[in-house]
Amino acid sequence: MTLLVALDFASVAVFALTGALVASRAQLDLVGFIFIACLTALGGGTLRDMLINRDPVFWIGQPAYLAVASLAALVVFVA
Repeated sequence: MTLLVALDFASVAVFALTGALVASRAQLDLVGFIFIACLTALGGGTLRDMLINRDPVFWIGQPAYLAVASLAALVVFVA
């Protein structure tokens, strides 16, 4: 894993934590936590990939991004 890929995963985790904290303030359930965290963490990159017509979208091509965002939501939900 290169430094650039590690920073990419770290940025997804940070944005997912941000989304999960918003879900916490709204007192959502676990599914809401995961949805808001993934939307926050992956939404911008998805929009970018769709605008430049990249196929597949980055998190579909490598689902580890989705797993990192979901794990970050789970951490905030449990804490």
